Amino acid sequence: MMDSDSLDDLDRRIVAALQINPRIPYGALAGALGEVERTVSRRVQRLIDAEALRLTAFVDELRTGLGQAVNIRVRVQPGSVDQVAEALSLRGDTRWVAAVTGDADISCELVADGRAALHRVVAEELPCIAGIRSTRSYPVLRHVKPTTAWHADHLTPEEAARVASTTTAPGQRRPPIDLQPTDQALIGLLVENARYGWVELAEHLGVVPATARRWTERLLAGGAVALRAEIEPELLGYAVEAELWMESAPSAIEPVTAALADHPAVRYCGVLVSGQAVNIHVVLPGMEDLFDFQVNVLGRLPGLVRSEATLVTRAHKRGFVVKT
Repeated sequence: MMDSDSLDDLDRRIVAALQINPRIPYGALAGALGEVERTVSRRVQRLIDAEALRLTAFVDELRTGLGQAVNIRVRVQPGSVDQVAEALSLRGDTRWVAAVTGDADISCELVADGRAALHRVVAEELPCIAGIRSTRSYPVLRHVKPTTAWHADHLTPEEAARVASTTTAPGQRRPPIDLQPTDQALIGLLVENARYGWVELAEHLGVVPATARRWTERLLAGGAVALRAEIEPELLGYAVEAELWMESAPSAIEPVTAALADHPAVRYCGVLVSGQAVNIHVVLPGMEDLFDFQVNVLGRLPGLVRSEATLVTRAHKRGFVVKT
């Protein structure tokens, strides 16, 4: 497994660019960064081969009707955190599983296939996992800033603009989208590898490359799917990862989340069915930066009543990808 010293400045710039546009051709990526195409492609392949980087896709289940995302805080028996986290990670419906500090021992995001499935998971399946003492469940109302809208702060504004895709607009609110019968197969392929070429996608789908491209661009432009470069934040120089739960006046939820979504340290921002309705993930270089964030960012948000911060001590699963 790679550690943070395994990546140099060029590696991190390449990853940051792929976080903005995972499908950018290597020639264009190299040109945007002022590097040689062969060097860039070799570095990306090295990270993929080491399983440090995965190019995949995020499906907005709230807009596509493919399920209901639920944030679950889990308390476990002493000494069973990793055992329970691994059991949760092996479930196909969990997107995020991490050991955390605070009142809960594990933070988990699960995508249930409707209300009946959610009831079954919470009332029957989770209590049967050895080591779980209790769970608290909070359905997600809105992904204000999905992780696909965040990228590491290793590029100049000019470099970020040069690699940006014109087919996506992260963070925009758009109406629900009706998926076509062929979309499920295409989504599965993009989750498997966001950089599949048009010919490869066409061969899998049984269509011509132009059709595969048109279908993919429709999904991306409509916001049903967003592509992502998945990597541990620590490898990019962020030693501190925290999850914060915040209570605000109902009238302040939208301005609070809009302000937080714009902050470069905020990797994810969502609204939950909960008294602590605002949930964010932040990544920062050190603990002093977390202190500054709580005092100088959260402390200046009008309408914010209180916040609770927990540190992520180990991520077991991100974006449906089990971490090894």
